[in-house]
Amino acid sequence: MENLMISKYVKLFELMSLELRIELLSRLADSIKSGYSGDREPDKKELSRELFGAWADMDDDITELIYSSRTTSDREINLD
Repeated sequence: MENLMISKYVKLFELMSLELRIELLSRLADSIKSGYSGDREPDKKELSRELFGAWADMDDDITELIYSSRTTSDREINLD
């Protein structure tokens, strides 16, 4: 499951411009540095509050970008 998530994030990352990639890497590094406190279990409620609305400032184009990067299969599936 984790490998699938990483693969999807990498695909989205590859579609970004160089400037956005650098900004994302910077923010991820800052997040890791500020959030690391040994083996402490993260407070999921606090994390939820911090992340609420995180995608609100994204352009509406991101939806089209995500949909266009998806693939579909015309393979028939036999459920018998």
